[in-house]
Amino acid sequence: MVNNDATKVTPAKKETLKAEAAKVVAKAETKVSETEKKAEEKAATVKKAVAEKKATTTKAAKKVVKTAKKAVAKAEPAEQVFLQYEDGEATIADITNKVKEQFVSEGHRASNIKSVRIYLKPEERAAYYVINDKNAGRVDLF
Repeated sequence: MVNNDATKVTPAKKETLKAEAAKVVAKAETKVSETEKKAEEKAATVKKAVAEKKATTTKAAKKVVKTAKKAVAKAEPAEQVFLQYEDGEATIADITNKVKEQFVSEGHRASNIKSVRIYLKPEERAAYYVINDKNAGRVDLF
């Protein structure tokens, strides 16, 4: 037969075990509380760092925008030159584009254009051109 006295817990021992368990639980709760505090402190530090970075980035962006606005304000005003003859009208930009389009349509590359000279002859309703001092042609003005 087995002696059951060894497995029996006395009320005094039971109280001792409860007290020890309460100490372990209290210690664990303290550790959890400390860990939570550290996590909250780290979160606050990260939030602060993000806010500082955002403020710095915002300041830099505002500075870039301000510089860009100044550059735009200093930019030359847009110019448009018109050629009018009898009932026709064309801008110099339109005529230049026609010349370049015709040059490309002849099998050349637009990237090969180094120089363009255009001679306007409104009485003939034509513009004569020379591209790269080699290629010459004619386009209608209107």
